[in-house]
Amino acid sequence: MIAAVTGATGFIGSALALRLAASGTRVLALVRDPARAGELATTPGIELVRGDVRDPAVLGVLAGRAEVVYHLAGLTSARSRGAFMAVNAAATGTLAAAAARSVTPPKLVLVSSLSVAGPRPAADPAREDDRPAPVNGYGESKLRGEELLRSEGAGVRWTIVRPPWVYGPGDRATLSLFRLASRGFFPGVRGGRMEVSLVHVDDLVEALILAGSSPAADWRVYYASDGMVHTVAQFGRAMLAAAGGGRLLHVPGFALRLGGYAGEAAGWLTGRAPLLGRDKACEGLQAGWVCDDTRIRADLGYRSRVDLPAGVSETLAWYRTHQWL
Repeated sequence: MIAAVTGATGFIGSALALRLAASGTRVLALVRDPARAGELATTPGIELVRGDVRDPAVLGVLAGRAEVVYHLAGLTSARSRGAFMAVNAAATGTLAAAAARSVTPPKLVLVSSLSVAGPRPAADPAREDDRPAPVNGYGESKLRGEELLRSEGAGVRWTIVRPPWVYGPGDRATLSLFRLASRGFFPGVRGGRMEVSLVHVDDLVEALILAGSSPAADWRVYYASDGMVHTVAQFGRAMLAAAGGGRLLHVPGFALRLGGYAGEAAGWLTGRAPLLGRDKACEGLQAGWVCDDTRIRADLGYRSRVDLPAGVSETLAWYRTHQWL
């Protein structure tokens, strides 16, 4: 079997490509810069395909050679809504159109986001048939990508997986929180009361492989989590415990909002997408981001295997081993 992975040098994409190769699948890994491919470049069974996810020609090559394409390339931070739309939405439509033109269209697995659903508390978790209600540019771009997948991919089998907060070895997005925890404190906005669904990267990779290999997943949307409801404070306390102890600091909401504006201002000065902008601040100020993954467990037999204490400990150990902390 040949599988293609876009965003293969990213946190989730690299974990998926390595797992597929380890199982005997030939992997076409789309990378913008082969020099940054790291372990992918030396792993048997992985072929690096150089190109940009916005290039119709390179997407046509992937769609023409692979039996399944896992589409993970995307932006989680950007300087503008337009930048989100160009990558998270338009490129998804381009891939779907390329697949539809293929003599033998591949299966497409789109990694979307819980942000499509909008904020949801544990009492009313997001389910796949709910009406989407994104609250920021990132969520809107992911929703538009889903819409273009459906409209441009006529005759193409597809599955959409919407993960919640993903963490694990190699994750740069949550690295700053682990760094703070390793110094003995963790910032909890509004006391860390926000309810969240979490998923370890290994469990998410398993969900994606099930989505790509099971006919039961065709034309279905899924959430995939660890099956538990956490609070940000619980996540933080798990980090502090793994790091040897510390304190949960209570951060007022206005401080996060101001941080979002400051991050965007710095982004415009440096020309880089901010790690903390208004989009991220908006997400952090909600009451909850919780999903119900009953459907993927029932349809595909998905089972999460990494609980929060074990996942956090493993992630912290990986950061230390690779000198990221």
